[in-house]
Amino acid sequence: MGDGQRLKEILEQKGKSVRWVARETTISPTTIYSIIQKDTSIRFDFALRIANALGIEVSEICSDASLNSENWDKNDSITLPELPSGMDEILDGNRIKRYLKNTLYPLMCLFGKNNMPKLDEHLTNYYQLSDEGRNDVDQYIKAQLSIKRDPDRAADIKKITKW
Repeated sequence: MGDGQRLKEILEQKGKSVRWVARETTISPTTIYSIIQKDTSIRFDFALRIANALGIEVSEICSDASLNSENWDKNDSITLPELPSGMDEILDGNRIKRYLKNTLYPLMCLFGKNNMPKLDEHLTNYYQLSDEGRNDVDQYIKAQLSIKRDPDRAADIKKITKW
């Protein structure tokens, strides 16, 4: 059973319709119907919005969360969602695109696009932690890097410019 069928079952259990989910998440109903009918994977950002609307964990509906395109290409453009109210004063679209281009895109090139959804999940979980919890995670990562750093990967990351 894929993500689409799991989503369908959860909607039935909770007595919610695709249209309700679409209204709550601002994801097109056509997209949600397509995911269910084709039983395809759900992008992590969509899965997160749907899970939040349904009051469930992302892992209940998102098994893989791979990026949308199997033929992802360096020349693909990045479309950004609208910024939340007040955020446009801090970051404009060009700054965000520049940030993504100079940080996440090189990581995708080095380590593969299929690793990025896991990074999204880690970041989402990280920001749900208390300050103390985030500090503990930071200290754990530093400790792991001191004993388990992969020199080849570290060298690859040092090749990324504009960081």
